[in-house]
Amino acid sequence: MSIALADPYRPAVEDTSSTSRALALVVLDRPSVAGPDEVWRWGRSSVSPFTLGPDRTPIALASGGLAGIVRHRRWAVMATDPIAPPGLEDATLDETLEQVAAQRLRPVFACVADTSRYLDRGMWSTPIADDALIDLMAFTLSGSRMANLRHSVASARRAGLTVRRWSRADADAASAVSARWLATKRGGEMGFTLGRFDPSSIDHLDGRVAVDERGCVVAMTTWLRFDGGKGRVLDLMRRVPDAPSSAMDLLIAESLESFRAEGVNTVSLGSVPRSHGSVAERVYPTASLRRYKEKFAPRWESRHLVAPARRHLPAAMSAIAHAYNPSGLIAAVRSNR
Repeated sequence: MSIALADPYRPAVEDTSSTSRALALVVLDRPSVAGPDEVWRWGRSSVSPFTLGPDRTPIALASGGLAGIVRHRRWAVMATDPIAPPGLEDATLDETLEQVAAQRLRPVFACVADTSRYLDRGMWSTPIADDALIDLMAFTLSGSRMANLRHSVASARRAGLTVRRWSRADADAASAVSARWLATKRGGEMGFTLGRFDPSSIDHLDGRVAVDERGCVVAMTTWLRFDGGKGRVLDLMRRVPDAPSSAMDLLIAESLESFRAEGVNTVSLGSVPRSHGSVAERVYPTASLRRYKEKFAPRWESRHLVAPARRHLPAAMSAIAHAYNPSGLIAAVRSNR
């Protein structure tokens, strides 16, 4: 089934095919057929865990798949590919595009690994970010490339820091770490493909905390599952300002080692947007973030924005920016203090 994307604002021509009749039963405000379990089981991308979220409207699909949109003006913003049952990726994408068009919206996918399906449907793409991926079977702290990380981990241990999985007992302490971290940042918490801390989610996330010699939590990370549990993606990274700077290195390094022992194949340290100048760096410091993740010697894979056509890029970028920070650019660059 091909999807016409030239003008989603025109009234749809009635289609009496069986596929169209099935799609007619699926509406945006209908509860999702698939859910969080299907997202981590079927989602192949490190961005897949962000398909759902409190700011997203789910689209339940006749294929059994799922998409989630942030609506901004006439745009339906999606984090990445729709979640599709194995073997139904094409049908799920076609259904998603048709449902979006039926709502008189234009689709934009913020972070896609393989653009071939989209290009086959006449859409346009451009590189927008790079994903920092680590093959855990080959991960080691040895070797010259890992020297800085190895020394940092040793420094954290000498400072008396240890790492443990977080539990419900850590909820208040983790909340305090998050609040102190946020007080040092501009614009508060962003969203969309960046997690927002919610202490009630502790039971459902794969999290770690760094604890000092007094037993106080000084740093935290959260990890999300994808690819049937064989992948993890780093989400939140937060520490109190007076914690050793090596605390985060210790948290991530020990998380990687424990994931490898559990049989996880691939870890993503998250996608880093490509730099778009000094103003953009104030909103999201891509250069320093890329340097930090490079310490873990990842392989970098390109990620792409996908929109109906090149001429839509400015409006599509504006819609994506709104999804990350609904308060707008001014709020994003304003200090929390």
